[in-house]
Amino acid sequence: MQQAPAVIITRPEPQASDWAQALQRELGDRARVLVWPLIEIAAVEHAAYRERLHAAWEQLPQTAAAFFVSVPAVEHFFAAVPDAAARWNAGHTRAWAPGRGTLQALLQAGVDPARIDSPPPDVAQFDSEALWPLIQPQLAAARQAGRCVLRVRGTEDPKPDAIQPDYGAGRDWMGEQLVQAGLEVRTVVAYQRQAPRWAPAQQETVRTLASQRNLWLWSSSQALNHLQTLLPQQDWSQATALATHPRIAARARAAGYGTILQTRPTLHDVSHSIQSWL
Repeated sequence: MQQAPAVIITRPEPQASDWAQALQRELGDRARVLVWPLIEIAAVEHAAYRERLHAAWEQLPQTAAAFFVSVPAVEHFFAAVPDAAARWNAGHTRAWAPGRGTLQALLQAGVDPARIDSPPPDVAQFDSEALWPLIQPQLAAARQAGRCVLRVRGTEDPKPDAIQPDYGAGRDWMGEQLVQAGLEVRTVVAYQRQAPRWAPAQQETVRTLASQRNLWLWSSSQALNHLQTLLPQQDWSQATALATHPRIAARARAAGYGTILQTRPTLHDVSHSIQSWL
């Protein structure tokens, strides 16, 4: 009997396993949902990062809004201090979430829903561009009051850069727009990212998966880059990439995936796309 095709989840844990379980229930025996996280997440270890993280909490009264770039950004920011939700809700800082996962993470952290700005569920694409029109009305008051915007993100650098101490890897379209609007943008690194370390047997397993008609779910260009580094000579012409954003789709196309599909980053839309592919 022919083995069912595999759907490979590349998100960080624990989101990867959560997605895998939900998709396996949706897909049944039509596909094997496998977990191969391509980004490992950890709390920042360097003292300077931790100090800035705590300073960001102390500066919340002077902060108009915090822009959380990802689920780990929320989780590690709110894990940095005791009684984080109560401290947040006692102030006036708004929380900006570009994606549904980030929105859910803020709600799970205990942030007052009335203080969160996020694109509506029916938006075509969950990203900074979709969030921008929603937060623009807040900018004039923030600028007049002299309050900054805090950008909460991750980094691949184990220690801060001496020249750019607020450096954090990732796309910064939102930061550029805010600076152009006359606002001060501060960055705090809340977590570290790194590529997984695979044993030879793991590499061989993934090479086999890559050579077959399987589908790789990509929600991060950085995760895709990590896989290219781990398997630099791999032929991806038999594989399908399901990307949750046009930029990720473009990166998969450049990597040589035989089929490129695109979907909104919700469980419903991802499941529907996979079922259509099957």
